[in-house]
Amino acid sequence: MSKDRAKKRQKSLERKQAKRKQAQARQRSSQPTGFRGQLQAAARWSLMECLVSREWQNTRQLTQVVVARRSTAGRIAVSVFLVDLACLGVKNAFAKLFNNSTEYRQLRDHIMERQELVPTDLDLAAKIIREGLAYANDLGFEPHPDYYEALPLLGDANADACDTPIPVGGEEGMPFFMAGPYDDVDEIMAHLNQTVGPGNFHFLFPLGSPPPAFFE
Repeated sequence: MSKDRAKKRQKSLERKQAKRKQAQARQRSSQPTGFRGQLQAAARWSLMECLVSREWQNTRQLTQVVVARRSTAGRIAVSVFLVDLACLGVKNAFAKLFNNSTEYRQLRDHIMERQELVPTDLDLAAKIIREGLAYANDLGFEPHPDYYEALPLLGDANADACDTPIPVGGEEGMPFFMAGPYDDVDEIMAHLNQTVGPGNFHFLFPLGSPPPAFFE
């Protein structure tokens, strides 16, 4: 092979290599970065399962909603929402990414140890969350900050397509505050007294817990 032909071949190889590197760089730049970016991408994965607390219609209990999606490579993205339909709306939420279904099932089984979950329609799950949020918003309560991180996995859920009525509030349609171990009881009670007024809501404190400051 002549020197000229060898140089031309070398330049051709260098051009092809440069094009491959550019294509790889474009592909990397188009991929979502960071945890939230990955969750946004996971919203397009196939729905693996959607679960809800069996007794979700009982507003005296907290409702858990679990949405799991699976990629073609077998990765699992899951969002979990803890919904208080009687007062506070989305009390807690989180999202996680797992490399396989075994890791996800460990989380699901741990959740089900505390409350039985049953399969449900994604639209119904979205409606439960939406109505809980709306009721809490009317009372002046904001959702847990991590709700917005978990939200993308609801994907294309359409709450309006679900005609199942969602009960909100407690007895006689009044708010019902069930104090949990991480609630700021004094702040929530003071807020309810201000927004709906004394006597216009019900409340329940765990046995053995100290009374709110204004009871003392």
